[in-house]
Order: sequence, then C-alpha cells, then structure tokens
Amino acid sequence: MQEPTHVTDEQLVNAARGGDEQAFAELFTRHHGRLQMLALQYRVTAQDAEDAVQQTMMKAWQGLGGFRGESRFATWITRVLMNEVFQLQRKRARMRLEEMESESLTAVLETGGALTRRQMSQEQRLLTMERNRLVHAALRSLPESLRSVLLLQFFDERSLEEIAAQ
Repeated sequence: MQEPTHVTDEQLVNAARGGDEQAFAELFTRHHGRLQMLALQYRVTAQDAEDAVQQTMMKAWQGLGGFRGESRFATWITRVLMNEVFQLQRKRARMRLEEMESESLTAVLETGGALTRRQMSQEQRLLTMERNRLVHAALRSLPESLRSVLLLQFFDERSLEEIAAQ
C-alpha cells in the first residue's frame, strides 16, 4: 500500500492561481481552525471571528495573484486575517464611541441648564458648547421671520400672544 503524497501549501496556491477552486478549498480547510483561534485571541465574539475568517478567505481568493511567495502562504493569510480583525475592532470601537456620544448628548440635552458649570464634567461642557453651536447654526439658517419668533419665545420668554401682537 502506497502512502498518499502530501501536497504543500505552495503547490495548492499555484493550482488555485490557475483557477483550481478545489485547491483553494483545501487551503481554506487547512488554515480555517488556526485563523479562527487566532482571531478569538483578539477578544472578538465567535461570530465576529468567523466573519473575519470568511472575509480573509474571500480576500485571499481575490488577491491570490498578488501573493508573491516571498513568505509562506500561512504567514500571508495570517496578515490578511489580522488586517480584518483590526478593521473589525476599529469599526466596533467607532460604533461604541458613537453610542456613548449619543447617550452623553441626550443626557446633556435632557439636563440642559439644570447643572451649574462647576457641576458639569469637561465632556458635558464640550457637548453643551457643541449643542449651542448647532442651535445657533440652525437658527441662522432660518428665514428672519421664523428666527425672530423663536428668539422672542425662547430667549425673551415672551408668550405667543405677545409675539403675535408684535
């Protein structure tokens, strides 16, 4: 009985470059578990790790022509995965930051002038300043007739009857 010959990654890469999808499927099978474990080491969810591995393999298939063979395929595919994981982490961090900013802005808008400047944190002061800037910009964009009504009602605290009479 003859022992099966072992096909190297480099041989599979060459075959895959020639359009052999089965060769690429074998590369995927060989490296999937290792890439999955590596992604999980960067504190992403199991689903995010799987998504990163899938994206990595798709990019590897599409970019196989750019693989010059200066390093092993395993090294190259690992670098592609790391780029995917880091991109995913940046995206998640941006989403968390946007959520935090939204929550903080909502809190500032809800408390408005209820806090004294001394009680406000630096973040709250910055958010209040930004809110004021946005309100002023919105007011400037209104036609003069609407702007004057709002200014009289909210800043001069006039009643609607007084404003109508004026």
